[in-house]
Amino acid sequence: MYFVEKQGADLLNEVIALRVMNESGVDSDLLRGLFEASKHRQILIAKTENGEPLATLAFARISKFTLKLLADSPGHKLRPYEYGEGKILYVQDAFFKKHTVRKSLALLAPQLKRFRLIAFVRKERLRVFYNGSRSVRPIKLSSLAPSMDAIT
Repeated sequence: MYFVEKQGADLLNEVIALRVMNESGVDSDLLRGLFEASKHRQILIAKTENGEPLATLAFARISKFTLKLLADSPGHKLRPYEYGEGKILYVQDAFFKKHTVRKSLALLAPQLKRFRLIAFVRKERLRVFYNGSRSVRPIKLSSLAPSMDAIT
């Protein structure tokens, strides 16, 4: 397996193709996020040895202020300047080919180790994880505010 990162628009085509081949749609909000991630070269793709894509991850590098904004306003759409303003990994879109989720997550783990905080929205709720040296643990958003400066 290998990863492809920082190649721009070519990755956007592969992300959309993987979703279409697996009969998953792309709505306008998701497409807007994928375009921005592509412009900022923030897309990871895990591929097999023969070049077949297994998983895609589109993300933004947000600041602690944007994270607080996302926590306070669940419907907030990231602005273009927010994609590269910080050190917190905010997962915009993660898509895995059927029956490859665990394998793909294991392959993506080394790429994600460089981020101390990882955030994403699941079931319309913002979730934040602290990515330590040996473990990943969830963080309650209420406990995040006072210690935000120490973590980021």
